[in-house]
Amino acid sequence: MKISLTQPSYRSTIWIQVESSDVCCIIYTSVTFDPYERLYIWLGQIRESELPASMVIHEEGDSVELIAERTSNEMILFRIDSWMYGDDTATHLATTVKPCELVKAFHDGITAFLKDEYRPSDWSLVNNLTNINWSALLKSPTLPGQNWQKRLLISNLRAYDGKIEHSEDPQDRASWKQLTREQQWSIVLRDVLDKIAMIALYNKTPDIQALANLYRNLPVDIALGEIDPDWYQKRRVVLNKEYELDKLRSFSQEKKEGRSILKTTRLKMLRVGQIVDGTVKKIKPYGLIVDIGGVNALLRIFAISQMPVDQLDLVFKHDDWIRAMIVWMDIEKGRVSLSTSDLEVEPGDMLKEPWKVYETAEAMADRYYQNVLSKQELD
Repeated sequence: MKISLTQPSYRSTIWIQVESSDVCCIIYTSVTFDPYERLYIWLGQIRESELPASMVIHEEGDSVELIAERTSNEMILFRIDSWMYGDDTATHLATTVKPCELVKAFHDGITAFLKDEYRPSDWSLVNNLTNINWSALLKSPTLPGQNWQKRLLISNLRAYDGKIEHSEDPQDRASWKQLTREQQWSIVLRDVLDKIAMIALYNKTPDIQALANLYRNLPVDIALGEIDPDWYQKRRVVLNKEYELDKLRSFSQEKKEGRSILKTTRLKMLRVGQIVDGTVKKIKPYGLIVDIGGVNALLRIFAISQMPVDQLDLVFKHDDWIRAMIVWMDIEKGRVSLSTSDLEVEPGDMLKEPWKVYETAEAMADRYYQNVLSKQELD
């Protein structure tokens, strides 16, 4: 088995190509594959045979799940399943492999990508791809140093001066208690670095300097086991009064929560068969990302017209207005799929005279909805 990662000319995508003896499958995912840390954890589960292990890749593009499950004591079934559409149950790849072979294939693919393909300057966000100790995955399971379980536990927690931050989840609190004090304060240090990066976006140099000076000796305190929580907490209170360090975090959190509530409210107002107006935000090889009032919906390339579409960028431009019909929704996952091909009176109308499709959209949607109801009655 061979796993290859490539970065095409448009920087917002990575291709993961899986080649086995009888099939080749390509997965499209965002370069902010969120996060690569999860891939490390997923591979750690496979390495130690904690199966089934599954990982979902669900950025704006094709939504797939990578699944490894046991078939015998020595072999696993590795498959890639799509779950973007409720009625799509196709398995795009299914091959039997030893756990160690699958881990090595991913490890080799990632290290080759970092060496030959990875171009940090082309990436839109700071990422932690190169900060993962991928070589640890190839150590013998009997050797110490493979800490994917702790990495999984730690990656889900946020801390503030030695205390778990704003979590009422009993599982989070139980996980926090499993950590040593040094590990807890390592999370504090990680979150401080995140805070500094956030403040830097606003060019607040004095704030950055004050926060960095406060925690500059924390790595040494952690290493020596000489952490004084009271000192850090008192100093943080003083700095907060002077620099309002937490104001930025609170504002960002409130803004994020507000957007989430608005998006959920918008989703609850939508229904399958509804005509929506939207704006083309992204043009991808597999279709269009359309903003339909604060919710990103996917109009796949095969759902645009009943005639084949070869080059999307010749048909649509960024910020184009578009009318489409909702054909599938998952409110919990915040996913909406659209179709314009079902609105065509004649095949190819969307490619030649889209205004005709838009003018008759409601009538065609009613016809589509009645056909769906008729099929349900027959079933």
